Amino acid sequence: MTRNKPPYKLLIFFGVLLISACKKNFSSDQFEDDKLVVLAEITAGDSVKIPIGKTIKVENGSLIRFEKVNDATVTITGTNTMSWVCQPNYSSQYANNPTSVFTNRNRFKSNTTYKIEINHPTLGIVKASTHIPPFPRLISVDSASTTFNNTDVFAASITWKDSADFEEFYIIEAVKELVKNNHWFWYRNKRYSYDTKEGKEFYQQVKNTPGIKILTDTVGLNKFVRLNVYTEDGQSENAKIDKLTNPFRRIFFSDPVFNGELYTTKVYIDKQFFVNPPQKGRVRLQLKSVSRELYNYLKLYEKYKTDFGSVPTNQLISPSGNIANGLGIFGGSAKRERVYYFDVLQ
Repeated sequence: MTRNKPPYKLLIFFGVLLISACKKNFSSDQFEDDKLVVLAEITAGDSVKIPIGKTIKVENGSLIRFEKVNDATVTITGTNTMSWVCQPNYSSQYANNPTSVFTNRNRFKSNTTYKIEINHPTLGIVKASTHIPPFPRLISVDSASTTFNNTDVFAASITWKDSADFEEFYIIEAVKELVKNNHWFWYRNKRYSYDTKEGKEFYQQVKNTPGIKILTDTVGLNKFVRLNVYTEDGQSENAKIDKLTNPFRRIFFSDPVFNGELYTTKVYIDKQFFVNPPQKGRVRLQLKSVSRELYNYLKLYEKYKTDFGSVPTNQLISPSGNIANGLGIFGGSAKRERVYYFDVLQ
């Protein structure tokens, strides 16, 4: 983005707060029951998944929790004015979510503005909009094993090219995607699973047939475990959030630091989080370009080390979000990623 570089400001994880904004703690009066809550990061290339719930005060009003909401009409409209109606998804994969998840098979596109409207028969109408940025220009990722704070870690040196034409906000994060191996074989043009009792018994009957062999597919379970990330980069906004010797959920950069230029940073992930026999999977290291409101909202929650689901009312700066007549965030992102395997999959 071509402009005079302003003084470097601390943009505070989910909600829009500038460093000069007034800060205040939650009180029990700041939340009301029956307020719709949207907690959605919409990502280019992903199908539509919108978590929606409502606030419920518990423990004498000192804690805020979410309750599922399934009787809302949810509509998303893109730049081309085409609208998608989302339906509540009752799949078992969302059974343990603190909110309902409304889905649609359409996929989000990069460099596109989206609007959401939620119409509930008793809670009213909630609206928000966001822009999914263009994909970040990832140049390279060089990885190696090393030590950090006397701990064996996986180190990744990440280089990307910032755009000089518009302001961008970047987040680096790592998640472990849980996977399983499916085993199967073909017999007379029909596929059989080797992972079932019947399939194994049938394989024993036909295994000597020429061409019969067991094949393997690695299948994602749509379950993800967030991995803590470390940085030594004093240009990251994490340097203003906490000591860089401490772990973070995400690493934050805004482009006034390197506007229109190549930038390289290094992140570290503790190897002990890679291998867990009950949770075998692959590590996804991601560079995201995100909307301003998502960047600020996520950074606020990074500062207070708090996740969605429960909000202690006496510990957080009030997050404003971008949800009109409701609470939460509707933010856009586009990502590039590298995938690494460390578990032995059988």
